[in-house]
Amino acid sequence: MRKIEMPEGLKITKDKIVACASVMSVVVMCSFSSIGISALLEADAAAARNRRESEMAALTSDTSEESTSEFSSDSTESSTDSSESATSTSESTSESSTSEASSSESSSETTTSTTSGTTVLAPSTQATTQTTIGESTHNAIVYATGTVNLRTGPGTSYESIRQLKRGDQIDVVAVTTNGWYRTIRGNYVSAEYTQSEPINTPSPTPKPATPTPKPATPKPATPTPRPAPGDKTLLGTYRVTFYIPVNGTRTASGATATMGTTVATNSDLPFGTVIYIENDPLGGDGYYTVQDRGVGSGVVDIFVDSMSDVPPYGVTTRKVYIVN
Repeated sequence: MRKIEMPEGLKITKDKIVACASVMSVVVMCSFSSIGISALLEADAAAARNRRESEMAALTSDTSEESTSEFSSDSTESSTDSSESATSTSESTSESSTSEASSSESSSETTTSTTSGTTVLAPSTQATTQTTIGESTHNAIVYATGTVNLRTGPGTSYESIRQLKRGDQIDVVAVTTNGWYRTIRGNYVSAEYTQSEPINTPSPTPKPATPTPKPATPKPATPTPRPAPGDKTLLGTYRVTFYIPVNGTRTASGATATMGTTVATNSDLPFGTVIYIENDPLGGDGYYTVQDRGVGSGVVDIFVDSMSDVPPYGVTTRKVYIVN
């Protein structure tokens, strides 16, 4: 019987066993690696899907709450914001279908756009219109064309301080855009009832003298009415000053000092003399009575209750007339 030997290439050797084992190990490791990578990819994809679903749910909830709040505050603004929100949602859905990776950024931009739109629209619904009466400097002397009210403000809704008579002189320092003059005392008179030329009022016609019967009983003296502005004689331009009560209101003539009536002069003008001061510094009718002494020649000192009644310009000059 002849012994047949196995070819050299088919003999199992230690080196071949080691090589075979190494190859098997590499194959097994590659298989486990492929399985692990596949599992990691699937887990990452699932996490991404969950994250996108959470963000979309949060965006939908925020948009719904914002639309409800805006609808409660302003129906017009809510309608506008709802249209913008619907448009933004449509754009966000289109961008999500194109690229899921940019879904979060698109949602953030949509929310910012909606909030920005609300911020711009809100002030426009609350805008109000205010009307302001302008005033400009206008130094002039005007005269009342009739009986006109002197008011605290430029309009008939303001309180009437007193009434000016026809021909009364008014010292104007400003004019308003609605046609009112501001006087030097800070009061207002309608420019419609004034004119720049002096008004000559006729002097009363003297009546023939008649014998006065002797009264059986004496009657109390009645104040003599002040004559019209035209019935006076110019004394000259005087320096006008002001004084306040120091030792009571008793004057040198014995009368009680009264603001708007009492003035002090030197002895050239007797007590009881009625004078007219042109463009009355106190804003009155300009008629005063000499009841006090204490100033020099060419000076008229006007009595005031307190220093707050003195005009802001202080000492001034005016033409002074003696009333006949």
